Amino acid sequence: MSRSKNVAVWLIWLAVFPTTLAYLYIAIEPNFSGYWLDLLAFAIVVSAVAAFPIQVGSITIFFINGVSFAVFLYFGLFAEIIITQLALVALFIKIRLKKSEFHRIATNSTMLLLTSIFAAVVYYALGGTHGVLSLSTLDEIIPLVGYVVGSIVVNQFLLTIIDVYVKGNKFTAVPKSLFIDSLTTAMITPIGIILYILYLEIGIPGILIVSFPAILLSVVISTYHKGRRVNTYLHETSEIGHELSKKLNVKDVLDTFIARVEKLIPMSYIYVYDITNSTQSMHLIRYVDSEGKEKVDEMSLSYGEGFAGEIYKKQKASIILKRNQIRSIPGIELPEQVHSVIGVPILRNNNVVGVLVIASKQVRAYEKYHLMLLEILGNFLSVAIENARHYQSEKNKSQRDRLTGLYNYRYFTEHLEGYALDLMEKGLEEKLSVILFDLDSFKKLNDTYGHEAGNEVLVELARRLEDYLGDRGIVARYGGEEFTVLIKDIEHEEAIKLAEDIRFMIAKDPFVVYEHMIEGEDSVKVYVTASIGVATYPDHCESPEELIRQADRSMYVGAKRSGKNRVASAAVAM
Repeated sequence: MSRSKNVAVWLIWLAVFPTTLAYLYIAIEPNFSGYWLDLLAFAIVVSAVAAFPIQVGSITIFFINGVSFAVFLYFGLFAEIIITQLALVALFIKIRLKKSEFHRIATNSTMLLLTSIFAAVVYYALGGTHGVLSLSTLDEIIPLVGYVVGSIVVNQFLLTIIDVYVKGNKFTAVPKSLFIDSLTTAMITPIGIILYILYLEIGIPGILIVSFPAILLSVVISTYHKGRRVNTYLHETSEIGHELSKKLNVKDVLDTFIARVEKLIPMSYIYVYDITNSTQSMHLIRYVDSEGKEKVDEMSLSYGEGFAGEIYKKQKASIILKRNQIRSIPGIELPEQVHSVIGVPILRNNNVVGVLVIASKQVRAYEKYHLMLLEILGNFLSVAIENARHYQSEKNKSQRDRLTGLYNYRYFTEHLEGYALDLMEKGLEEKLSVILFDLDSFKKLNDTYGHEAGNEVLVELARRLEDYLGDRGIVARYGGEEFTVLIKDIEHEEAIKLAEDIRFMIAKDPFVVYEHMIEGEDSVKVYVTASIGVATYPDHCESPEELIRQADRSMYVGAKRSGKNRVASAAVAM
């Protein structure tokens, strides 16, 4: 809630609550002489009932209607207002109201006050009275019904105002709270009537007799609802596990995990650490805050350092709900605003391979079931990351050249064919160019310096090609000392110029090799040149599949046979 709304809510409360309460006291002149013990018993019961609320979405339900109804029937409006306000205090103490939610004291207090007054006005307008009632005639039953219906109507009206104008939510003609309010009132009102009748008959013992089932009902419903909520979360957790298992790379796994966890567990910050057990160091591989911002700075922790480091060291999940305890952790890595934090180790084969931390700016933001959910999610995350890395490893083995790390010939040809087919199916016209080159006199280099030196040259060349081309083209090792580059959507003349740049880049700087056969030298500088052929579709062939053949032909006919260390175009070679 904005600061201006927060101030407005409290100003309304200060203007309405004390004044109205004082006016009612003067107007009604309540006299509770001889009944203070009775009212104390009612207050204890209503506070006990309020201590077991249930949460349905953003709606907090506490079953005090029955007790307050009985108090109203016998003692009147002023006593009922005091009792409901005491119940509200008990509720907020029980749920440990956060500082950011203090406005709820003002809104709920005002709402209960106005609901009590409006329902009482309806009751009095229909001829209702207080004290000893038989509740057996229409003259007494009709005011009761009016009181119940009136309280529901005004309560829903005030809830709508708060929801729309205070919380800024969209107006709903038939809100969910109407059904919940009506249902709970239908359940609790009979208990209130029974409480009233027993109180008339036997006094305080009647309050105690009815209070036990009333409190028990609150406990049962609250426990049942909490169990249902945990089961719902467990179901959602299972769905997250299934969704993660379908992701085939680590980035997608982490993106999906964080997007789903943000909706399941309250958070201001999420940290995912990867652990290198050989050095006992932790590296932050993903960080997101509640505004969706990702941390760009690298962050590392050592064994036992900070909150995450302690989890790594102890290999146990942890939850801390006090800011002073968080700040007392040596080397704490969490922001100053954090008031609650939970963290779990990510295990694989009983070894800690990562740490998952979720922190909140809210006080006491987490319960034990949040920790349980996070432990389950941590296991799912561990399996998903391992599967994604295994898949990526196997994929790299099938697509990458083991020596240079470049794409292999199989991937290059499959990608070219697939891309060309996609263009054809979409009816798009796009030029594709292949630059194919072969290192000149590479056999002589191997004979002079050894095959290990030749491999060093190939590895260094692969690095240079990737650094130079970046995302402008797809580089592959064609086989042996031959390499190919696929360039998309450029004219043939531009492709020739790029090939010339590659030829110059290879020839101008020597390759330094260390694993050579020259005695007495730690390293040797080797100069290498390349013969290059270029072909472009549709300029030089009728289908993209012919590109490699045309580029290969232009390289041998136009470059190799013409003196090497040069670029040849398929247009000339043809």
